[in-house]
Amino acid sequence: MIAAVAAPLAVAAVLVPFRTNFSNANAALVLVVAVVAVAAIGNRLAGAIAALSAAAWFDLFLTRPYERLTITRSADVTTAILLLAVGLAVSQLAARARRLQIVAITDADYLAQIHDTAQLA
Repeated sequence: MIAAVAAPLAVAAVLVPFRTNFSNANAALVLVVAVVAVAAIGNRLAGAIAALSAAAWFDLFLTRPYERLTITRSADVTTAILLLAVGLAVSQLAARARRLQIVAITDADYLAQIHDTAQLA
């Protein structure tokens, strides 16, 4: 769970020196990578926390006025909301993929047992 907060924070901190050189949409896309990584490795809750964390760090460090939880431009509000939405969606998809992987492994075991039984018959 610590990675859910720390990974987006670390990415945002790396982006701070460059925040005037590229658009906030590009910064949000980089933050999405951190959220996807946490969601892929962790669980649904970790992914959701990472999405919330990324949106908060995006607001705090990458939007004007800097270092305040205030967004003045509507485009940045939209980007922050989309960052949160994409992060939550990715978390849900990662959780579903893990569940389907377990089902596939279980079904493969059942199929192997049926195959072994058919060979014995």
